[in-house]
Amino acid sequence: MSQVSEIISIHKNVQESLLKRMGDIEAQIQSAGPAKDTVARIAEEFRAFRELVFDMLKMLRAQVIECCRSIDDLEMRSRQKAAIFQGMPELDNEDCSGLILGVINTKLGLDLPVSAIKVCHRLGASNKDHHRPILVKFSSLDDKASVWKAKTRLRGTKISIREFLTKPRQEVFSKARHHFGMRSCWTRDGNIFLKTSDGNKHRVTCLEELSPLLIQYPRAPGASQPEARHGAGVNSSKLKDARK
Repeated sequence: MSQVSEIISIHKNVQESLLKRMGDIEAQIQSAGPAKDTVARIAEEFRAFRELVFDMLKMLRAQVIECCRSIDDLEMRSRQKAAIFQGMPELDNEDCSGLILGVINTKLGLDLPVSAIKVCHRLGASNKDHHRPILVKFSSLDDKASVWKAKTRLRGTKISIREFLTKPRQEVFSKARHHFGMRSCWTRDGNIFLKTSDGNKHRVTCLEELSPLLIQYPRAPGASQPEARHGAGVNSSKLKDARK
């Protein structure tokens, strides 16, 4: 994703340079005195060239956005079996798998074996100010689905379970919750759902899909500030074990 972001940045710089250069040329044409016919012809050619450049930049930007979406979709698919557990006290020399199985089988009332968990570890650097979330990758989608379905039994506790969203989707989710309110936004299978003031439900996965809704519907009066990020935007280079 960083390479794609770099491409977008380069594209923006090229666009700004072209606009400046075209503005300079147009100013020179308008200030020209003699040879009005020649100037008029050059001006017409310049306008045609400018439209062509704009069309090319628009097309390139659309291709980059589509590329970003495809990469994000692939990244999200690699996280389908993963979930984030928050609110679990961090212990010295802890057994993360044992802690998670204890929550799943005791608090959620399930009966998953040790083999149901493929990857399990804390995310981020150790911090005395808060307990790091735990990334869990299950061996099957069925195991993940059963845990996700039973997570409502954790209400009233300090433990919560969230989807392992990609960084772009986590940013979209945070913006949606900030605008529409925490109770009107939720995620399922990597998709972000929100309920607008007219009672309609919408599914979004990127900022391009969310932005029109932000304009169409005013911010909810009781909308809360988005919660702190819970590891959903962790750098992809740290997720090699979680993808195996």
